[in-house]
Amino acid sequence: MKRLILILAALVLLAACAPSGPGVRSGDGDDAEIGRIEQMLAAGDYEDAALAFEQEALDRPQVAGSLLIRAAEAWLRAERAGEAEQALGRIDVSTLSDHELLRLDLAQAELAMLRGDLANAGWLLASTADQLPDDLEARHAELEARLLELESAPVRGALDALEQAVAEPDFSGETALALMLEFPLTQVERVLYQVGDRPELLPWLDLVISARENLLDDPALDEALTAWERRWPDLEYSADEARRWIAAWRQTRPLPAHITVLLPAKGTSLHRPGEALREGLVAGWLRLPPDHRPRLTFRYIGSEPEAVVSAWFDARENGTDFLIGPLDRGKAQALADLPDAGVIPTLLLNLPEDVDRLAEAGGEIAALALPPETEAELAAIHALATGRRRALVIAQYSEWGERVAEAFTETFMLGGGQVLANRIYDPELPDHSALLRDMLEVDRSEDRIDRLSGLLDGEVESVAQRRTDADVIFLGARAADGRLLRPQLAFFDAGDLALMATSYIVDGAPQTGRDRDLDGISTPMPPWFLDFTTAGTLRERARSLYAGLDNATLSRLHALGRDAIALVPWLSMMRADPTLSLPGMMGELSLPEGNIIRRDLPVIRIEGGVASPVELRNEPAASR
Repeated sequence: MKRLILILAALVLLAACAPSGPGVRSGDGDDAEIGRIEQMLAAGDYEDAALAFEQEALDRPQVAGSLLIRAAEAWLRAERAGEAEQALGRIDVSTLSDHELLRLDLAQAELAMLRGDLANAGWLLASTADQLPDDLEARHAELEARLLELESAPVRGALDALEQAVAEPDFSGETALALMLEFPLTQVERVLYQVGDRPELLPWLDLVISARENLLDDPALDEALTAWERRWPDLEYSADEARRWIAAWRQTRPLPAHITVLLPAKGTSLHRPGEALREGLVAGWLRLPPDHRPRLTFRYIGSEPEAVVSAWFDARENGTDFLIGPLDRGKAQALADLPDAGVIPTLLLNLPEDVDRLAEAGGEIAALALPPETEAELAAIHALATGRRRALVIAQYSEWGERVAEAFTETFMLGGGQVLANRIYDPELPDHSALLRDMLEVDRSEDRIDRLSGLLDGEVESVAQRRTDADVIFLGARAADGRLLRPQLAFFDAGDLALMATSYIVDGAPQTGRDRDLDGISTPMPPWFLDFTTAGTLRERARSLYAGLDNATLSRLHALGRDAIALVPWLSMMRADPTLSLPGMMGELSLPEGNIIRRDLPVIRIEGGVASPVELRNEPAASR
């Protein structure tokens, strides 16, 4: 049986090493040459085979892309990552077939593993898994197995060290945390299922998982550690000791020595917002331990796109370890377009126009932005999660209104909802009665009453009714418009419908005297604007120190600056672990796809002009 298993394993390995795509054909002589190169591969002469494939690519430009993929695969078998990367870099992807594009992705995944970029390798393998033709399945399975082994090797070493440490008389929970806390949560959970025969390890792995799940969220961490202590009451290690150790460990996270921040220069349209951002950055910097604060250099750049490129090269020359900015979307695109932009770890403060460039840029580059579309998407998700399936959408006649309406509509429909009507309103007009009458189909009800009166040749005592098929209205409106629209919707008897919006429906933090006309509206809201959150408490303290925080836009940018600094020590861990999140001023921040910071926001409902948390539960749709 053992011999049979070894034989089968060898056959699988040979299948994986064999040419996995259709042969490259352009004549009998060419086929013979490809056969000769494949014999080199079978004999283990990977470097010679790679060079031969590259020569064939020069001689046969019509199939050069396919041949360069074969060359890269051979270089990878020789563990020559640099040569493989060069071969892949010479490929014109526009000439590749779908099959060749998948083969290219697998080569890129293998290269990422050779480089130690396991997160990117995992993403590439996951993105190709449901598109594989039969001849690439074995290679994909081989790469997945190799990735699993690479991911688990360090954590298994830490587990072995933990097993030895547990037997020592001076062992404590701090040893378990020190050995395993930095590993991604999924890896620690994986080894937990492998130690069922070693019960002495279970409480300590449970401790690590409890801490890792809530690593940066103090209230959730306190609750999780207290629950862990209740599960293991006989241990000579307490939740309080674990809290203190984790707090001290977080303060020791490595920070770059020198951060350059790119801000809009005086005279540019974004200069004042940039100053609010700078104040937030400095406020976040001051919250770091004094002996741990990096050097900050502020570089002011003009309005021309090339200014940011010049600033990037200057930052590279002056030894910058980390770059924050720019704030302008066009300049973010100019930076993302640089072929080696990620050489300096960078946190953009806006999304480039082509977000795909972030993934293509390579290196450590991510974007933290505040697009209103994010909140519109979250509003749609909340509406669906609470049982709403039929929506009416009314949005401001502007580019901003179009963007949020489109984001809500696409997400709502993707989740199985139906948009019954979509209307735009003129923000210059105070009265939207005609538009609302049409959207709510009140005019149709009035027409039916008139027809019935004509048929009966007399007055009919009846009240016009709005449509009853909708169960949610999304308002793509800003604060001034929202305070007009909400009462007008109530006038047309739409007050019992769920009303969703973005946080821009409120001018910053909700205020009792100002926002009673918004009662009944639910919206995702950044914690910064919620008085009952830690972030809201910080905002109140900051108002006396920084001018302009009563302005909602400037206040958002101040909070963005605080979040940017808070993210710096955790971005590398976030890339390796998509489950790791940071409770920020502008939302729960995570990096699930490696390049764009995701913001998850609590949903609140405005009642009496103030914000109240909304629990996620299925609510009966409004009906008559």
